[in-house]
Amino acid sequence: MKRINLNQQWEFSQNGNTQAVDLPHTWNAFDGQDGGNDYYRGMCSYTKTLHIDAEIDAPVYLEFEGANSVANVFINDAHVGEHIGGYSTFRFDISSHVNRGDNNQIRVEVDNSHRDDVYPLMADFTFQGGLYRDVNLIVATPIHIDLADNGSPGVYVSQTSISHERAELSIDVLLKNQSNAATDVSLNVQLLDAVGSAQVNATSSVTLEHTGRITIPLSLHNPHLWQGIDDPYLYTLHISLSVDDQILDERSIETGLRFFEVSANDGFLLNDKPWQLNGVSRHQCREDIGWALSHQHQDEDMAIIQEVGANSIRLAHYQHNPYFYQLCDRVGMVVWAEIPYISVTSTTDESGSNALSQMNELVKQNYNHSSIVFWGIQNEITIGGKEHNVEPIVQSLHDLSKKLDPYRPTVQAQVGHLPNSDSLNTISDVNAYNKYYGWYYKDVEDMGRWMDNYHNENPDSAFGLSEYGAEGILAYHNDDPKKSDYSEEYHALYHQKALEIFSQRPFVWGTYLWNMFDFAADQRDEGGVKGKNNKGLLTHDHKTRKDAFYIYQAYWSKKPMLHIASKRYVKRVTETITVTVYSNQDEVSLLVNDSIFACKRSDNKVFTFDSVPLNSETTTVVVISGDLRDQAIFEKVSAAEPSYTVPEGQGAVMGNVANWFDEALFDQEAPDLIFTEGYFSVNDKIKNILDNPQGEAFLKEQAGALLDHPMIGFLRNLSLTGLVEMKPDAIPAMAIYQLNEGLRQIKK
Repeated sequence: MKRINLNQQWEFSQNGNTQAVDLPHTWNAFDGQDGGNDYYRGMCSYTKTLHIDAEIDAPVYLEFEGANSVANVFINDAHVGEHIGGYSTFRFDISSHVNRGDNNQIRVEVDNSHRDDVYPLMADFTFQGGLYRDVNLIVATPIHIDLADNGSPGVYVSQTSISHERAELSIDVLLKNQSNAATDVSLNVQLLDAVGSAQVNATSSVTLEHTGRITIPLSLHNPHLWQGIDDPYLYTLHISLSVDDQILDERSIETGLRFFEVSANDGFLLNDKPWQLNGVSRHQCREDIGWALSHQHQDEDMAIIQEVGANSIRLAHYQHNPYFYQLCDRVGMVVWAEIPYISVTSTTDESGSNALSQMNELVKQNYNHSSIVFWGIQNEITIGGKEHNVEPIVQSLHDLSKKLDPYRPTVQAQVGHLPNSDSLNTISDVNAYNKYYGWYYKDVEDMGRWMDNYHNENPDSAFGLSEYGAEGILAYHNDDPKKSDYSEEYHALYHQKALEIFSQRPFVWGTYLWNMFDFAADQRDEGGVKGKNNKGLLTHDHKTRKDAFYIYQAYWSKKPMLHIASKRYVKRVTETITVTVYSNQDEVSLLVNDSIFACKRSDNKVFTFDSVPLNSETTTVVVISGDLRDQAIFEKVSAAEPSYTVPEGQGAVMGNVANWFDEALFDQEAPDLIFTEGYFSVNDKIKNILDNPQGEAFLKEQAGALLDHPMIGFLRNLSLTGLVEMKPDAIPAMAIYQLNEGLRQIKK
């Protein structure tokens, strides 16, 4: 088999305009990150001339590693296939369509328009269109390892029983014969150690007519186990298919031998070793590049994730590049892989057929990646309730995953308001929640109280934290950081408190901060920034580390580190300041203008120096611990710097909600709410009220600012009382009372 990369020299056409491009490519790199929720969603085409040599008399495939979200492929104007779903590898056999010894035209029509039967339907990120991953030509031999198995490699390596003493493997290889006669074939499997020395060797033969499968068991004594980031040891399985001792096809598959357990009381264990999953979430997105990431970009992302000290990654909210899964294997990341069954479910397909299709591809294509431990079957799919057959679809996704792979657990990322006792929690093998205490609602400290309550109410349930986070924008600073101020200081303080909470609860099997990097979300407009979600530890260009990055590094990394926080908060109006330092060292010394100010010890990675004096102009602050050194310079000014504060009216995700209501309402005590059967109320979902003409007119009159909000797509699935839970201090009780009184005059 030969794989030939076809990334160069394509002609891209959008609305009649053409340009030369190389792949990977997306047409939403810029308009998908500038806000307004108006990025181009439609059909664009890619064309390329491909010469097929006359001497190539063999099956020929086109392979696409990702095209969002519906792709139709044509060879010399003949339609060869359609693929639905924007994140997985797919291949088409083009053997009967190409002219050998001549030029051929490839045309790929890619469409990222909204379709109610293609996931994701709605989510908090930009659905970028394009051929944004590699495209390859594969030239096979007439008898080969199957290339038509849902984009899989045609080889499945099952770790049927692994222990410190023995590893039992089962190698399943799918075969295809496109010759004209049944043929005797031989399959050889070798297990090589990390230096290429053969440890196990096995051979099996079969007479192959059209398609077939060979299963070969392997057994290894005293295996060297894959111990995550501490020791990501990989064996290599070399598989060769032969006829009359002539090798026709080969595969080399890296595999890390490991076993694991997820316990309700002890968390996650890897090879019998407690292994708290310190996880980050990652989107495949970068400023001005979008989803069209090169391998170099992905190498850089992985290096940054290693730098912060994480040992686990949630690859949200879809199948990622095959290359990145390979990186995870090699560096030892424990991976949560998932499909984009997210936020809302289809109103037209209550079977979940596209979600099931994407689950099938995710598992089959990534089955051999030892880093993958969890198959994620949904994210916040009940944000709008359990309508349109949600729970049976989730059950079907779990059942399919277990059928395809009985050796890994399934997991869900539940929306934060799903009750702890909900039946949905029992479907997957393990469970997790997205909880934004301290940002969208309540305080960070409530996270710990919720964890304790969930654990007490569900003592036999292994659960994790699939998302948590806060927005942090580098321009904003505050001496007294508070929720919703978007300051770098609150962002760091939030994560500082969260890490302390997690460290006290080993029964939580894993935590996944949202997000490693800021990312494009074109519908967003908050904190004075359009088109981006700013919850990352790094900026959207993946270059600048926010202060919160360093508190994680202090907790997680074994490499000695030292960092002064709030360096970007240069201009200060106070006579003295508090200097916060993050370090994984035992003792830190602080110098002010070359003079020792204080030495401190800490047991929580945070060193706080109060009452540090500022000179009339500039003050240089240096911290030292052993050979480590960091420095910051502050300026004394007479007036607060206005650019350090969020512009008026450009605050939280729901906007300045308080401005939607008469100020006098905040001082009024509201009567108890009255509910009338058969009539609307503030407990009804906003979308259900809007579906009623009278209800729509009433909400437009009373809450027009809400309906004009760019995030209304998400808010529609909440009730008005649900909004109150998100913003309890911003929506007066009297306003809710008045809205309820008006709604209960409208018959359902």
